[in-house]
Amino acid sequence: MSKPIAYEPTEGQKYQILVKFMGEKTYEHCDYAVDKKELIELTLEHRIAYHNACRLKSILLPKKFWPKKI
Repeated sequence: MSKPIAYEPTEGQKYQILVKFMGEKTYEHCDYAVDKKELIELTLEHRIAYHNACRLKSILLPKKFWPKKI
């Protein structure tokens, strides 16, 4: 996969949610999630909001951005 537009991971995030609208060629940044549970919840919310007008995809960010364990 090529580097998506607006790929700027933030500290403490594990997943990035990407969106590609119909007719577009590249994925764009949509949201971040801290863990798998939040990823599923956010993905469902975005699917409801965007309906069938887009494709959602999530990527696992590099470990250096993941939340620090205490």
